[in-house]
Amino acid sequence: MKPNEALDETLLADIEIYPVGLLADWQHFVHAIDRKAARRALRAALRREWDRIKARKWRAAKSYFNGYLAEHAYAGSRCGTGWTRGRAYRDLARHLNSDPRDNT
Repeated sequence: MKPNEALDETLLADIEIYPVGLLADWQHFVHAIDRKAARRALRAALRREWDRIKARKWRAAKSYFNGYLAEHAYAGSRCGTGWTRGRAYRDLARHLNSDPRDNT
């Protein structure tokens, strides 16, 4: 797949891109009405990640820093990740266009 190549329009309609991990926690903290509860939730999430790092649970710790996740509703279980929505979309497009299960 070329870097500027996009997905087919039929696939594009079913893609959902949303924040996860640290980015989701940060957005909740920034946009929450109840600042005290949001601060408590952010500190708890960061403490939980620090405990995972100390316990050497690297996969769980690494997945907390994904940023955005792009998933297609029907085209397999692969997903795209990135710190921007565009990067997550391009990563998903790369996965979908290089999927060996695809017969087209």
